[in-house]
Amino acid sequence: MKRKDILAGCIGTLFLLAAACPSGAQNTLKVGAMFSLPGAGSAVGKIQVEVVKLAVKEVNEKGGVNVGGKNMKIEPVIRDDETKPDVAVRRLREYQNEGVKLLVAGTFAHVSTALNEQVKDGQTFVMVPNGIEEKVFEKKEKAPHFSSTLGAVDSIGRIIGDYVSKTYKPKHVMLFLPDYAYGHGAARGAKRYFKEKQPNIKLSELWSPVGTPDFTSYIIKVKEAKPDVVMMGHWGNDAINALKQVYELGLRKESKIVFNSIGYTLASGVPADALDGVTMGWWWYHDLSGLKDPATEKATSEFVQKYSKEFGDVPDSFATFTYLAIMETLRGVQASSSTDPAKVYKAIMDKPEFMGPKGPAKWRIDGRPEYKFVYYIMDGKGAKARKDKQDIAKIVEVYTGPELCLPLKEMGY
Repeated sequence: MKRKDILAGCIGTLFLLAAACPSGAQNTLKVGAMFSLPGAGSAVGKIQVEVVKLAVKEVNEKGGVNVGGKNMKIEPVIRDDETKPDVAVRRLREYQNEGVKLLVAGTFAHVSTALNEQVKDGQTFVMVPNGIEEKVFEKKEKAPHFSSTLGAVDSIGRIIGDYVSKTYKPKHVMLFLPDYAYGHGAARGAKRYFKEKQPNIKLSELWSPVGTPDFTSYIIKVKEAKPDVVMMGHWGNDAINALKQVYELGLRKESKIVFNSIGYTLASGVPADALDGVTMGWWWYHDLSGLKDPATEKATSEFVQKYSKEFGDVPDSFATFTYLAIMETLRGVQASSSTDPAKVYKAIMDKPEFMGPKGPAKWRIDGRPEYKFVYYIMDGKGAKARKDKQDIAKIVEVYTGPELCLPLKEMGY
């Protein structure tokens, strides 16, 4: 037998063996998971990776998902966006070249916004677990298979503006925010609220760049302006540094400090006494025992127990939204029996109601959910008031109304 005949026979035999004995890879569904792991995003990105692994483990232990009549186990393909939009776009191209069609990604708003721009061709399903500017959800702006479990950061400005004006009745409010997409969205929401609802309240603003190591010069400017209330809202490690320095420089003695949005990972990195008396906005809290909603309390408690058993601490708000993002993505896969981005997205929107650790929710056609329990206003506890390290704050108000999302008509739908 000639050599080429032998070679052809070997190749044919290998092909038949491969067909008869499918490899593990053929029974694996790869889902992209990309977050900010170094630098300013490291405190949050780390827990996002953890919870992706937890969710995947949970789904795989139940048999995975069914795609085209075949049960498939989930394999997360984890990558780092380095908190840079251009890096995130390169990683997106890598996923696409590797045939990964489903992506859960996003720690910072400007990165998630860049992803939306890059998937307007519909090639990839992207669900982000972080907040982005409201304009991204407009019909003319949103990619066809892009969504967010958290929603728009503009709503933070609206909600906190409402609470501040009604609770403290200030004459002057200063916005002290980070100069990137998240800060811009929160400012836009606050400006709209004060212009429409509280035009007599003076509103000023101060911006700091992402990654500011020392906030002293900015805090001095706040002191010089003498606002009644400072609406802050930094993110990642910047949030920890800003709150520490606000405490050290005594700003709380001169102005009421309201921190627009925070979660457990960031709050637990701030000295307890630096949070004493600071009012904060939380998307979610790990102890909702006083909520008087049994279903939500149960869902929250179960999630906290699962996470704590795996990682030895309670989950963060971003852990919750990331968990919801991976679970909703896989719900879409299961419901559509497909990995096609259009079919997965349609399956989610066709059955928009879902329940999770944040309580009952329903997807809107603009790619974000309406939650029954939108936002928690909480007062920080000092060291003496805490029963343990997880007892960071107490709930003083829960927003359950329409503040989270603007009307669909206004969004172009």
